[in-house]
Amino acid sequence: MSKQEIGKKNWLVIVLLGLAGQIAWNVENSWFNTFVFDTITPDPKPIAWMVAVSAITATLTTLVMGTISDRVGRRKPFILYGYILWGISTALFPATASIRNVRFAILAVIAADAVMTFFGSTAYDATYNAWTTDISNKSNRGRLSALISTFPLLAALIGAGLSGVVIDSLGYVTFFIALGILVSVLGIVGGLLLEDSKTLRRTPKDERKNLIIDMFDGFSLHTIKTNQELFLVFSSVSLFSIGFQVFLPYQIIYLNNYLNISKSLVGLISAIAVLISILTAVPAGKLADRGYINQFAFLSPFLLCVGLMLFSLSRSVFTLTITGSLLYISLVVYTLSTGAWIKNLLPEGSRGKFEGIRMVFNVAIPMLIGPAIGSLLVTNFGVPTVLHGETGFIPTPILFPVAGLISVTSILPLLIVKKKRSARDASDD
Repeated sequence: MSKQEIGKKNWLVIVLLGLAGQIAWNVENSWFNTFVFDTITPDPKPIAWMVAVSAITATLTTLVMGTISDRVGRRKPFILYGYILWGISTALFPATASIRNVRFAILAVIAADAVMTFFGSTAYDATYNAWTTDISNKSNRGRLSALISTFPLLAALIGAGLSGVVIDSLGYVTFFIALGILVSVLGIVGGLLLEDSKTLRRTPKDERKNLIIDMFDGFSLHTIKTNQELFLVFSSVSLFSIGFQVFLPYQIIYLNNYLNISKSLVGLISAIAVLISILTAVPAGKLADRGYINQFAFLSPFLLCVGLMLFSLSRSVFTLTITGSLLYISLVVYTLSTGAWIKNLLPEGSRGKFEGIRMVFNVAIPMLIGPAIGSLLVTNFGVPTVLHGETGFIPTPILFPVAGLISVTSILPLLIVKKKRSARDASDD
């Protein structure tokens, strides 16, 4: 396949669906948590519970729906209808705040987040991600991953930059409704333009395993041994993401309530940091296609660790913007390098299923462990507060250095890959 064979229409679909999906995920990761803190309770534990349930939902959904899309040989219907329902469920999310009983409101917000996550993971994690692998190859996956890695940054630009202004001016209800409409509309346009890869084939009925067996065969010792390098890269991603999830659910709450920075100003800081980091994506993607994937994967955890240490010491808008840029730059470089690396290793014919396996490492484990660590840090080292008659804690800077130290351990699995490659090269000689 030549470098140009992804095609202009496919590039457009990649942008429309990728950006819509990441805007929705960015808002869920940032503003859902802030919404709970502002409108229901300042107790950090419900946020950790919500993130954990969302992670489990996302992982199981991706594993099931990805495997089904492999078996039926189609991604399009899952993407098209998934995006429509994703937008609708997002628009309905703020209705949970109308429940006056705090305990019931917490249960409702967790359930609403899980429903939204089911549709989002069906459309984006299970099938959109598999489709981008279907239509690409090793000659263009560095640039493809570079483009995809900018979507979380652009989403942060919109989700943090514009969102803070909208929420401050018009409130959460208007914000979530507008977001839901945006996700559904972009999903409809992109979904209708999308065409499944011609190489994707329905699995004949006589060759299909039982669905449950098929899904969990990906975790068998045989599969792990056969795909050792892939699972080691998965493990690296998991450790990196655990560190990120220690601080991410509480970052805006920290800026709003510990540093007393308004949502609008938080948006401005994020917007500038994102614009700076986006400039690194295109050249990094080109270098990844030229063979620098491994170097980027090793470098970025150290960059994130340094950035988090400095972010914890920052107090002014200027220093928060500079150190925040380091966080985003490390994220984009790590995401594009490991993203291309993983796409090159995914077994053809079961990419949807392996997207589900990736979710275990990329979402389930990090979002179960990371926010729980963050919640413990907030509870034990946070500033006590009372909001709407509910007691809780405001996050403090300790979140960030702890997150950095955890993230830097992500190089350990990569060192094992390097050692195994060296041993294999030596034996070949």
